[in-house]
Amino acid sequence: MADIKVKYSEDGKILIREIRGKVSFSEVYDSWLDLLDKEAFKPPLKGMINDFRGADLEVNVTDTRSIISLLLENNHIFNDVKVAVIVDSYKNIVFPMIVEKIAKEANVKPFSTFEAAKDWILGIID
Repeated sequence: MADIKVKYSEDGKILIREIRGKVSFSEVYDSWLDLLDKEAFKPPLKGMINDFRGADLEVNVTDTRSIISLLLENNHIFNDVKVAVIVDSYKNIVFPMIVEKIAKEANVKPFSTFEAAKDWILGIID
């Protein structure tokens, strides 16, 4: 079972979701729905960091369609919100890379460090 913790950065500009342990796609997807229900993406939010370091992500390539649909169907929310995904394994990087390539308008990008993800969200790096 996944351990999913959600918090905001001190300035409220970044929503940080830490995912640890064995995690299924449905747990990740349900966590997205929960955040949308709670209206977690309101200004001054600039982005979201999904930290999958230490997670054993159980997803299929076909699961990317569901995440892409969720992001695009809610583009009125995600239009100005960058979504960074931090991964530490070759297995886990495939998922965010596919989303980044297929749905450029979703503004999703994979990273290997928290600092790089944060700097991208805040516009310090491209």
